[in-house]
Amino acid sequence: MALIKCKECSNAISTKAEKCPQCGSPVKKKITTSQWVLLVLFAFGGIAFLNERHSPSEPTQYSVSNATYSDVTSKTGCESKYSDAKKSDIFDSDYKNHWLTWKGTVELADASSASLNLDGKGIQDLKVEFSNSNAGYNLNKGSVITVKFLMKSSGGCILPYSGTNGKIM
Repeated sequence: MALIKCKECSNAISTKAEKCPQCGSPVKKKITTSQWVLLVLFAFGGIAFLNERHSPSEPTQYSVSNATYSDVTSKTGCESKYSDAKKSDIFDSDYKNHWLTWKGTVELADASSASLNLDGKGIQDLKVEFSNSNAGYNLNKGSVITVKFLMKSSGGCILPYSGTNGKIM
């Protein structure tokens, strides 16, 4: 137990006392160094938590695009006449992190994902990961499905477009 001086009467009193036994003046408690450290850590932790909640790494609300596969590939795919930089900019602004709904033939099926042929040329044009990890369990190669998905990456001449959070409609 440590002793401190009362601010009013200068009497020696315990740091654990609520008030001075001589004059009744309330004792002002000092915050210890370890208490300051804890306060600072809690403050920084709270700020980090709020920043994560209000500035997530991905947007929490996404736009909807009515673009067809043909629309997207004509502007950003192999057939596009634009420079690679412009194709990338168009993809990022108009399609990436946008909800799209496309219909196609199942080329590859897995419980958690499917690859679809969208233009009838027999290749994988879209690979989509389902939001429900078992949504593709009953899919058959060659069946036609409509899927709503969140576009994530651009396709190329060889690679398919890719999406996440897919739902079979």
